[in-house]
Amino acid sequence: MKNFIKIICVNIIILIILFFLFEAGLRLFWQMSALKGELYKVSKNRILRYELRPNAVQGRVHINSDGFRDKDYSLVKPQGVFRIIVLGDSEAFSQSLALEDTMPKKLEVELNKNCLGLDFEVLNMGVEGYNTIQEWEFLKVKGLKYNPDLVILYYTFNDPDYPEYYFKKNFFNRYFLTIRYFQYRLKKALIRRDRRIKGIKSEKENFEYLYSTSAWDHSKEAILKISALADENKFQFAIVVNPEMSSAVLNFRDGYPYWYINEKLKELEKNNIAVIDPTYLFKEKDSKVLDLVIGPHDRYKNAEANSNIAEYILKEFYRRRIINCSGPQY
Repeated sequence: MKNFIKIICVNIIILIILFFLFEAGLRLFWQMSALKGELYKVSKNRILRYELRPNAVQGRVHINSDGFRDKDYSLVKPQGVFRIIVLGDSEAFSQSLALEDTMPKKLEVELNKNCLGLDFEVLNMGVEGYNTIQEWEFLKVKGLKYNPDLVILYYTFNDPDYPEYYFKKNFFNRYFLTIRYFQYRLKKALIRRDRRIKGIKSEKENFEYLYSTSAWDHSKEAILKISALADENKFQFAIVVNPEMSSAVLNFRDGYPYWYINEKLKELEKNNIAVIDPTYLFKEKDSKVLDLVIGPHDRYKNAEANSNIAEYILKEFYRRRIINCSGPQY
C-alpha cells in the first residue's frame, strides 16, 4: 500500500513538473494568431496579442514613438484643441496610402477647413487585424491618456472575431497559459468543424456566420464597453461604418448584399450611440466600387473615397450636433 501511494505521489510530481515545463515553453515560444513583420511586435497584453513597434518604418508607413501610425502628440492637450481618436483596423491604418490620404487625416483636414474657432487633431490609432475587443483594449491602454474629446470606432464588417480568442475570467485562465492554450486549440477545432459542416467558403457566407454566432455578441459587448468608457471619461463616442467594398459588392444598390449588417449597427443607436454610415452616401450617388478602391485586386479605399467619407462624417457631425461648427459652410 505504501509503495502504491509512493508511486502515485511520484507520478503527480512528474505531472506537475511537466505541466510547468510546458507552461514555460508556451510562454517562450507560443503566441496566438498575430501579425508579424518589421512593423509589429508581440504584446505583453494578452488581449491585444500584438502591437505596432514604436518608431518602425516600412515604405511610406512610419510608426510614432507611442506605437501608432501618426506623428507624435503631446499627452497634454493644447488649449483650443479638439482631439479625436480613430480606432480601427487595416481600413483606418491604410498601409497602401500615404498618411495624409487615410480617412482620419482626411477628416482632420475637413474639420480644420470648415469648423472655425477650434484646432482639430485626429489621431489615427488603427491597427491592422484588430477586432473590436482589441480596439476597446487599445483605447484603454493607449488612447485615454491623450484625453480625447471624441472617439470614433471605424467599424469594419469583419471586426467580429472567432470565439477561440475569448476566455472566461477566472484564476486558471488568468495565470496559466497552458489552460488558455488547450481551450484555444479545442475551440478553434470546433469552429473549423462547424464551418466545414455548414459549407462556409465565400465572404458572404463568412459574414453570415459571424453575425449569427457569439462573434457578433462579443463585438457588440466591446462597443458597449467603449460607450461606457466614454460616459466615465466624459468624451463623446460615435461609430462610423466603413463601407464594404470587397469583390462581393457589385454596387451600393441591388448589388450590395450586406444591408442586414448595416441595420444591426444602426440598432446600436438605441443605446445612445451615434452611428454614422457613409454607405448611404455611395448608395445615393450610385458610386462605382472600382472608382473608390485602390485597384481590382486591392480593395482598400483610395484617397478619393476617404475624402468622400470624411466630408460625409463632417456633415453628420453638424447635423447631429456632435461638433458645433461655426464655419462658412454651416
